Amino acid sequence: MCMTILAGRYATVSGEVLVGHNEDAPGRFMMQTHLVKKRRRHPGTKISFEPGLSELELNETRTNLFWSEASCLDPEACAFCDLYANGHGVVICTNNCADSREDTPELLDGGIGYGLRRLVAEKAHSAREALETACGLVEKYGYASSGRSYSFADKDDIFVMQIVHGKHYAVQRVPDDEVAVIPNHYTIHEPDKGAPGYDELVSYAHSRGWYKPVDGTFDFAHVCQSPETSGLDKNTYRHIRAFEILLDMDLSELKWQKWQGLPFSVKPSRKVDVAMMKEILRSHDGNPHFSEPLTICNTETLESTIIQLRDNPDRIILRKALARPSYSPYLAWYMGIPSIPAGYEDTEPEESLAQHFHLKPEALDWKDNAWFRALEVSTAAEILSATKEDAVRGKIAAFEEEEERELADIDGQIELSLRSKPDIARAIMEGTVMKWAQGVEGLMNSLRDELGILTATASGAVTCGKAFAVRLDGVNTTELEESGCICGPSYEKYSAWSKCAGINHADGTLEFSAGEWMKDAVQCFTDLYMMLPCRDGKKLAGCVRVQVRR
Repeated sequence: MCMTILAGRYATVSGEVLVGHNEDAPGRFMMQTHLVKKRRRHPGTKISFEPGLSELELNETRTNLFWSEASCLDPEACAFCDLYANGHGVVICTNNCADSREDTPELLDGGIGYGLRRLVAEKAHSAREALETACGLVEKYGYASSGRSYSFADKDDIFVMQIVHGKHYAVQRVPDDEVAVIPNHYTIHEPDKGAPGYDELVSYAHSRGWYKPVDGTFDFAHVCQSPETSGLDKNTYRHIRAFEILLDMDLSELKWQKWQGLPFSVKPSRKVDVAMMKEILRSHDGNPHFSEPLTICNTETLESTIIQLRDNPDRIILRKALARPSYSPYLAWYMGIPSIPAGYEDTEPEESLAQHFHLKPEALDWKDNAWFRALEVSTAAEILSATKEDAVRGKIAAFEEEEERELADIDGQIELSLRSKPDIARAIMEGTVMKWAQGVEGLMNSLRDELGILTATASGAVTCGKAFAVRLDGVNTTELEESGCICGPSYEKYSAWSKCAGINHADGTLEFSAGEWMKDAVQCFTDLYMMLPCRDGKKLAGCVRVQVRR
């Protein structure tokens, strides 16, 4: 999945480039945030990131990085997540674009995957250099995935590079006064003709019989998207929903039409600010996160990031909401802070990179950290949305309003201090971000109390494929509607959760049957959630942490 919004500098209220990105992926994940320090390496140092792909030569000089890492056990899934911002003020994020038409990709030793974003992030001094570096890597190694979109942004430019499996790609620059929307299909129709790779792309498409000059203007998305993945409802729906907000128009009649008429970018009806970015990235309809087709903010959303790019990279502001942003506050970070707030990083960056494609199941154990706190609140709020939604969002809005007021007050002081007293400026930035991070922790604890999340204890480990029992604490179980009680992980739809097979009212124990969620469950210390409807029509939400065994 994933969703990216790219706003040119003349399309924003602040006159600064804005990048908004939701990282989406199904299954058991954990998010970490790293500040990677700059370093020098021995010339010729090489690495194979994911198994089976090309060995790549690392950059001799690595700039410092803000690295948002998505961890899971599936090497293929790990290869295509992760957002980077670097010390030169360059941002890299990506979107799956479903399948391309390419069925005979040219790949060198398996091609390049995760290494593309990492090598570009370590090196690029500008969005243009990021693009040129990426083009060179794809032309040398070939891209290992069927279809993907890369966004490279700095304070002046935004380039979108959309890759076909192998060595061909299209490039388009986002106009300074427009906003581009990228869901999970190709969005470039008329690539920039002067960009790298254009002539080779058109010639190759012609040679494959995908395009004939007599057909008219070369349309990359139409020519190179696989017919089986063009215009999928889940992608078209989210694409149009973002345009509805940007254009302040009702485009509902277009939601189920094919994607051919959707432009690469649009001029918004009013200039974009951080609030509009939040509105887009939090957008959903009806039952928020499990609706069909999936909305922008959905059950697969791992985190949301909004990046405000500036002349001084230290003053870049990254606003990050963990888990589903509709029920999680955006914490503002300055790029120039020297350390990570407590609870956002579990392993140091070099170790994280070394084990990124070699995780053990216990690495995904539940932990009392910022990611799992946000996940618990988001999941419980979803269960109780009909009765608790307004209260939860009200508290999040109040926190963010105060955070933005403080940010506006302190930002000018930091700008001045960076010119003459950079160490003092960085200390102010660090202290401010740490304060806001503590505020987020307090808010999440408050929201947990507001939601009344019940604690529960499992009677031993949960073995996949078998029934299990959970004991609720301090609950009159006779008030529960037994037939509606279910239990499962946050990332699965309710239909895949385990169903209640009986309640022992004497000791408050609920027996749950084996559920569909167990088919792909990771053997780790897992947080499971319970939807507990009551006979009077109310709902309760509970959480139990238990060792899952296969």
